[in-house]
Order: sequence, then C-alpha cells, then structure tokens
Amino acid sequence: MSRKLTYDTYLFGAAMLIVVVGMVMIYSASAIITMQKVGSDNPYYFITRQLVWLIAGSAVMVTLMHVDAARLRDRRIIYGIVAAVLAALVIALFQTPINGTHRWIVVLHRFQLQPSEFAKPALVLFLASYLARKEERINELTSTLLPLVFVVAIFAGLILLEPDFGTASTLVLVAAGMIFAAGVSWMRVVTFTLMIIPAGLLLVLSAAYRRDRLFTFLNPEADPLGKGFQAMQSLIALGTGGLRGLGIGNGRQKLFFLPEPHTDFIFSIIGEELGFIGAFALVAIFAFLVWRGFRVTRFSQNRFDFYAALGFTLMIGIQALLNVSVALCLLPTKGLPLPLVSYGGSSLITSLIAVGILLNLSQQSG
Repeated sequence: MSRKLTYDTYLFGAAMLIVVVGMVMIYSASAIITMQKVGSDNPYYFITRQLVWLIAGSAVMVTLMHVDAARLRDRRIIYGIVAAVLAALVIALFQTPINGTHRWIVVLHRFQLQPSEFAKPALVLFLASYLARKEERINELTSTLLPLVFVVAIFAGLILLEPDFGTASTLVLVAAGMIFAAGVSWMRVVTFTLMIIPAGLLLVLSAAYRRDRLFTFLNPEADPLGKGFQAMQSLIALGTGGLRGLGIGNGRQKLFFLPEPHTDFIFSIIGEELGFIGAFALVAIFAFLVWRGFRVTRFSQNRFDFYAALGFTLMIGIQALLNVSVALCLLPTKGLPLPLVSYGGSSLITSLIAVGILLNLSQQSG
C-alpha cells in the first residue's frame, strides 16, 4: 500500500503564526505614521495593502503546495523564471527612482513589485537544478564552478546597481550555503573566501553611504542624532520594552522616532511592545521553522529536492538572522525586511513562495 502524502503541518503552522504576528505588528507600527509616509489619514492604509498582498501570496503558496513536484524540476520552467526575473531587474534600473534607488517596478499606478526579492527564489531553483546535475563534478573549475559563479554574479551585480547591498549579500550567502552543501572542497572554500572578503570591503568602501553605515556601526554614539540615529533609536525601542513590553499599540519609538518601524525595523517595535518574551518567542518560531525546513532537506528523496529545500530554508533563515542582527546593532544598518513579518508585498509573496515549495517538498520527504 502506497504511503499517503501529507504536508508538514508544523512548518505550515509556524509560518502562519509568524504571518499573523506580522499583520498585527504592521498595523500597530504604521497606523499613526500613515499621514507622514503617504499623506493619508487612513490608519488602515498599510495593513489593507498588506492584506491584499497576503491574499495574493497565499494563493501562490497554495498553488505551489499542490503543483506536481516534477514541474518544479522542469529546467524549461526554471530557465523561463530566471530569464523573466533578470529582465525585470534590468527594467527596474530604468524606472523612476524611489527614495533614490531603482528597486521597484510600478504596477497599475498603485502597487510596486521589487524584482530583487523574486531573484532569491529564482536563483534557488536554478542552483537546485544545476547542482543536482553537476554534483559529481562540483570541484571542476571551468565546467562547473565558473558558470555557477557567473550566474550568481549577474544576479548580485544587477541588484547592486539598484543599489541594494543587503539583498545582494543575502543572495550570495544563500548561494554559498547551497554550493558548500554540494561538497565543494575546502581549498575552493578558502580561495573563494580570500577573494570575496576584499571584494566585499571594496564594495562597502566604494559608496559614501555604505562607508557611513560601517563607521556608524563601529561607533553609533558618535552621532546619535545624525548617522547613528536609526541604530540608537532601535536600541532604545528594544531596551524600553523590558521583559514584558509596553503592550501592543503602546510603543513610543514608532511615533516618528524610529525610521521605517513597519518595514526594516519592525523587530524593534516587537521588542518594545511585546518585550524580551515576545521578541524571543518570535525568534524561537523562526528557529523552529528553519529546523522544519532542514528536516525536509534531510529526508528529501532526490538531489533537486534536497538543494531546493536547503536553499529556501536558508533564504528565510539568513534574511531573518540579518534583519534581527541589524535591529540589535550587531550588523551595520541595511534595508532588509523581516520575512513574513515586515510590510512589503514582494517580500511577503517571495517568503510565501518559499513556504509553499517547502510544503510541497515535505510531501515527498520521509
């Protein structure tokens, strides 16, 4: 008798719980600042738009949960997705800049899509397909590694041109994790590390705003009302929350003190309003979600599923870790949303794409 295929309900439950926390905190963090951000006196402006994206993302997630896994492995579909995302990244560079960057494509004059967010699942699928086929020759430089590095460099390079150093870094870290899991030799790892560290430092130092973020990170107290303002306000929010927090809706740092409280720094608002207990609980749920993702990876029945599950788990885990680290001032400030939590349609949809594919693959594992 064949085994009945079931989804990982624990993974699904953890993801949905994080989404619910995100919706509640987006409303709490954005209701009062709507007039300042978009010139509207409607306190439900941001939460309504996020709800629209949630419905769309949920539809995509459910579709991916039920699609035939063989279609996920179809190279024609994967290459089509990669080509479409690369084209979108190029188109975004020629769009009217928003906040001084070319990260978005405006859709229907109201909604904005961020192609760099969709680059993450597209690259994960490409790498999963490529590594599954080239696994036995992973250490061959010209036939395997250089083409792999070339594709990753194209994605990262286009995103850096927006500019978006944080997303490009996330992309590279996810790719590095997947390639490492393929069994690349330690000599290649050391060589790559010795090359990437100077290149990364050069990129950081080549732009004034990135240099400022690095030096501010090293000493945020030197300019608490200027370049160190975000970092200091984030720490104040987290410190003010104490053990139990001020209560949902009672936070003060969102009142025009902490920039972007509903997006990049929503974890700081969570720490302020839900306290250490709430913030720790959210981190614990993320850790549980990542563990369930790694469990899908461990019990995968074929190599594509292994790499895809690993990549999507790393995609969520690494970005969550970076966002929380920035809020805690453990890393320089960068514009990275907290997956499934922060306001932003593209980020929410791509995170739900990752969850949907993980749930699909969880049926095949065991």
